[in-house]
Amino acid sequence: MKTLPFPGVTGASRRAGWRRHVLRRVAAATLLSTALLLVLLELRPLAPPSTTVVIARHPMAAGSVLGPGDLDAVHVPAAQAQPGHVRDPAEVTGRRIGSALATGEALTATRLAPRSAADGLAVSLTALHVVAADPDSVTLLHVGQRVVVYGPAGGPALAQSAQLLAIDPSQPADPLSGRDAPARGVVLALERGEVQKVLTTSDAAPGAPVVHIIGTG
Repeated sequence: MKTLPFPGVTGASRRAGWRRHVLRRVAAATLLSTALLLVLLELRPLAPPSTTVVIARHPMAAGSVLGPGDLDAVHVPAAQAQPGHVRDPAEVTGRRIGSALATGEALTATRLAPRSAADGLAVSLTALHVVAADPDSVTLLHVGQRVVVYGPAGGPALAQSAQLLAIDPSQPADPLSGRDAPARGVVLALERGEVQKVLTTSDAAPGAPVVHIIGTG
């Protein structure tokens, strides 16, 4: 006669029958608990959608330049985020704020000061507006280009590889008054020593220094 496994449970004795009854009750209770848990999970409301916003770590005055240690990125419910909120601190590092920020206050695009040619400029560089001695030469230049700068009378270069940050818009002459088109200039990023050379070598007349600007490849 073949012996069944676990005779204490599968046997024909009264104790084995009682044990089987208990096991059936435990199994039924476990299945019921699992079913209830699944129903609760199904009925549980979904978490609201969230988004990332950038907030100030500490108070910042209007005109401050945003650095890596000034901002934090946090998650908030999307419904609570302000329109135009900034999502990544790296996107605004080096930008200037036009109004003050309190600790924990969210940064939005409207709080950023408009960009200028000097935004993001290295500490060792200075943005200087100069007037081209040859106005037509400006039409050959483009923003971001490297240029060589000479004094109005020529001579050694005042700057060998200045970056062109901005170009004055072209303005037509005024035939009614007989005035020629105004002088056209550019904004250059120069080392401090180069700035001194340009200011010293250029004409002493009031206004922006006059120089020759030669574009490089």
